[in-house]
Amino acid sequence: MTAKVRLYAPVDAFGCLICWRLESDYSHGTIELNGTIYSATFPKIVGVGPADPDFGMPPRTGHVFTIRLTDDEAVRALAYCQSMLGTSYDVLAMAGWAFRIQSLQRPGHAYCFEYVYDALAAAGVFATSKRLVTGEQLLNDLFEAGRVLNTGAAAGLAPKLPFQKPAVIVPAPEVHV
Repeated sequence: MTAKVRLYAPVDAFGCLICWRLESDYSHGTIELNGTIYSATFPKIVGVGPADPDFGMPPRTGHVFTIRLTDDEAVRALAYCQSMLGTSYDVLAMAGWAFRIQSLQRPGHAYCFEYVYDALAAAGVFATSKRLVTGEQLLNDLFEAGRVLNTGAAAGLAPKLPFQKPAVIVPAPEVHV
């Protein structure tokens, strides 16, 4: 089984502001499982088809990474993603990012990169999850775990990690299947 992690380039001034603050090339991230793209997007977490113009590539630009999952991991990742559908986007996380204050984040809510990281941590890909995480940090951890199947997709990507603030490690979310 595989999943697709999509890391998106900014499409507007707000996206550019996000990239500037995160010191990142990516303003948004999603995970695709079984033909549905799961995304923590203001105002709430959604699941949409790959042809949705807001989340498909194209029309958006960025990079898509195919992630190796066992069948059991895929079931747990999917269960986590579905359990979060309709949950409100963590707007306070933006303030947490701006001021590096994790306590501003609301438990049980996530922003995009946290949502993807949580899904993979709930699946067992990672032993823990992370808060205040960037797309590059997520991707780096996937490479370190040996989970990225299309390693050529990362060729030529700028190494932003040395400039980014470290993410905050938190327990992996529990999921019941």
